[in-house]
Amino acid sequence: MSPEPIFAAARYWEARYAAEGRPWGDGPSELARLAVARLRPAVAAAEGGAGAGPSILDVGCGYGRDSRYLAAELGGQVLGLDPSPTAVAAAYRSARSALDVDYLVGDAAWLAAERDHAGRYDVVFAANVYHLLSPGGRRDFAAALAALARPGGLLFLSTLSPRDAQHYAVGEPVRGEERSWVGRVYLHFCTARELEADFDSFAVLDLEERGYEEHNPGGVVHRHTSWFLEGRRR
Repeated sequence: MSPEPIFAAARYWEARYAAEGRPWGDGPSELARLAVARLRPAVAAAEGGAGAGPSILDVGCGYGRDSRYLAAELGGQVLGLDPSPTAVAAAYRSARSALDVDYLVGDAAWLAAERDHAGRYDVVFAANVYHLLSPGGRRDFAAALAALARPGGLLFLSTLSPRDAQHYAVGEPVRGEERSWVGRVYLHFCTARELEADFDSFAVLDLEERGYEEHNPGGVVHRHTSWFLEGRRR
């Protein structure tokens, strides 16, 4: 398999957002719900001490559904980052004036190289991005998230598990890679050991394989199994 399908991912997502608009609806992802449940007690305690709320980076924000949810539930400042200009434009159109949310077109490696963003974020959030990246891209992605998180900052990440019945082994296998296929887009299904190795800059607080339902527009329900990683920047 030529590597070209892997590196065509940005074009795929730009075309998909342009054609479908909001393919997952406006509700939050499973990772966003988990992050809010884990973070809300600490945020409430900080607010009792006149805290300003966390600074949150939503990497691969798409059209901003999780960015808006995190800001609404946790307060603080949220920055959504996505390589698709169409998705970011849609996120701006859905912005709410009461929420402190901004958006940028770009990727994590680019943002990590910007001096004003390195080591800045209390929470780095990445829902369903890691499994779209090539082996080198996954390692670079992990390094960029580590560079963006402040020391002691938290990582929340979700990625497809090999137990995912919806997408696992769909498409053409990628030569020389385990658990990777190209269908409409490249997907890699990782192990817990891979995650722990790539994200070794974070102390793992929780790593859970979880099944859940994703309710898409039009009443379509997808059933997924993903890894959910929570880590603390060393």
